[in-house]
Amino acid sequence: MASAAPAIVDKPLSDFHKIGHNTYLFTPESYSHREPLILLFAWMGAAAKHIAKYTVGYRRLFPSARIVLVRNTTRDFFHNEAAYTKLLGPAIEVVKEHVSAGGQVLVHSFSNGGSNQMTELAKAWVKCEGSPFPMRAQVLDSAPGKGGWRRSHAAMAMELPRAWIWKLIGSACIHLFLGSLFVYDLLAGKENMMTVMRRQLDDPSIFDVRAPRVYLYSKGDAMVGDDEVEEHAEGAERRGWKVTRVRFEKSPHAGHLREDEGRYWAAVMDAWEAKAPAT
Repeated sequence: MASAAPAIVDKPLSDFHKIGHNTYLFTPESYSHREPLILLFAWMGAAAKHIAKYTVGYRRLFPSARIVLVRNTTRDFFHNEAAYTKLLGPAIEVVKEHVSAGGQVLVHSFSNGGSNQMTELAKAWVKCEGSPFPMRAQVLDSAPGKGGWRRSHAAMAMELPRAWIWKLIGSACIHLFLGSLFVYDLLAGKENMMTVMRRQLDDPSIFDVRAPRVYLYSKGDAMVGDDEVEEHAEGAERRGWKVTRVRFEKSPHAGHLREDEGRYWAAVMDAWEAKAPAT
């Protein structure tokens, strides 16, 4: 492991190339399957300059590692299963190549948006390969939340333009959209999609229960409550996962790196280096 890595440049993520729908790949010249394949699922509408803080961090930790970045928007919540399998296919192929060469996978997702994309990719893997998604460690940052109205509105509003008029109009549209979803779920007798995702994250037929899991979250998060994360962590622990909770005090949603960068990356590395419990 080395500390050398490029700084965040004027065009962040410019060394990633697109391989599919909202899916990007970085391969260093020194690539080795002996270092982890980093699967990074960004939060909804995340800007490149913010994502780059994490890609640069991972390049410092694992300079010979490939990084697959999956981004998402509100629209990406609403594909059907067949569409997800197709859209996330390029990322799955990179995982297959790495695992076939004897490599291991570190999965890091942010917020409900990233967790949803990660869960859909894992389900597509199970459908194609007939086995739980292979990973050595899993990092859940600012997730999973329960998808309550106020917090869902705050998360979607992150994608709105900064101009006040667009924020006002956009906010009203988000409320209308959330209301429509609530009515549709009620009439169709469907569960809230966040409830489904939270349950699937703890499904051992989808995610390998042997992979240590770390939850990174904050009391100051206005979009996903620390109580929501801790409730899920407790449930995962009861179901056999080796769980670590790292709670920050004041950091905003998907912004815990700003509060204590050293503690943040130490938690990631502890999960990676932890010995998976026997089954």
